[in-house]
Amino acid sequence: MSKTGKALKTAALTGALSGALPAAFTFDNMIRLRLRESATEHLQEAGAVRYPEGVRGGERARSMDEVMASLREIPFNPKPYGGVLSTIIFALPDIYPMLMATRPSTSGLLYRYPKPFQKVVPVSEDGTPIQGVMALHPDNQPRPALVMVHGLFGSKNIRFSQQVILSAYYGWGYNVMAIDLRFFGESKKLSGAPGSGGWKEGQDILAAARHLKSLPQVTSVAVMGGSYGAASAILASAQCGDDCLDGGVIAFCPYGDTARQLRFISTAPRPWEPFSSIYPFFMACFKMTTAGHYKGYGTFERFLREYSAPYYGVAPDELIELSSPALHLEKIKVPTLVVNTRDDPVIPLEQGRILAEAASDNPAVRSMILEAGGHCGVATVDRAWMSRAVRTFYDYWAWA
Repeated sequence: MSKTGKALKTAALTGALSGALPAAFTFDNMIRLRLRESATEHLQEAGAVRYPEGVRGGERARSMDEVMASLREIPFNPKPYGGVLSTIIFALPDIYPMLMATRPSTSGLLYRYPKPFQKVVPVSEDGTPIQGVMALHPDNQPRPALVMVHGLFGSKNIRFSQQVILSAYYGWGYNVMAIDLRFFGESKKLSGAPGSGGWKEGQDILAAARHLKSLPQVTSVAVMGGSYGAASAILASAQCGDDCLDGGVIAFCPYGDTARQLRFISTAPRPWEPFSSIYPFFMACFKMTTAGHYKGYGTFERFLREYSAPYYGVAPDELIELSSPALHLEKIKVPTLVVNTRDDPVIPLEQGRILAEAASDNPAVRSMILEAGGHCGVATVDRAWMSRAVRTFYDYWAWA
């Protein structure tokens, strides 16, 4: 059997083992969604946008040091799952959505968004259309907005993205948008533009932010991204100036040095290495995403260097540099929080350290390296910390 066939077989077996999960989580989402809708209706009937508890309105002096002091006061008590198990528990509900997102014909069919969400198509800086879903509160009162960005081979319809967006809309009072980056999800239906490793994807995020900023109901725009989407969010921060992402950026589990990360994910791990538990599914998603017109490149590194770089008219090494967040942190002027974990099996700890060192001289950027959480699974090991930390950061910056 070919390597591709083995990877697809492994992905199918993994999906079969979790076959009951999508239906169960969809039912769970429906219940939670109705409760959130009911609570929001009552708030909207009350007729006023209220600042979150402890947040003062109006202009005031704010700093990353002050908000980081608040974050450090939140106790972090992770469950002792270990990085691999944390990552698997986090990822299981999204196995089917990720496999479906590799094909334009099936992307977006699972974990659909409720009625208040409407499809929108922001246009990126180079003219690439991006598929998004947006929900604005019907009272039309000005309030912050949050953009959610998926990771590599993900989409706006993965459960993680949807949970964040629904919480922000129904629970926090934010206007919201979730997007499919170019080359992924439903954006692949709109354009043949390939992924770039984060550079062009950062511009996709800015297109979403500027779309929201153009609306009278939006006062500020915040962004959250995970993994590939986190690296793209950092690069969006570096390209936006000092006002477009004024609600703050949180990047969970990003890489800093794209060249090193590409070598890591493009090299088959040894059986005892943590990444070996994720690698077969990762390669299955890669093969399915690059099937047809894009096939024949073998690894994501080769694809970026040999297909994406010529497509965007840059040398391969230049593309990698443009997509390396650590090389651009000094340009960031908007509040940006970078969160990595020590036990991440997909983004090695050295990537978090690279980002922390690069961020040390920029007052707009702060780095946290948590003891546990695996790859983007911080909520899996300590949901209370995740909820409080995210809300603390965004409420501090977004409500001005």
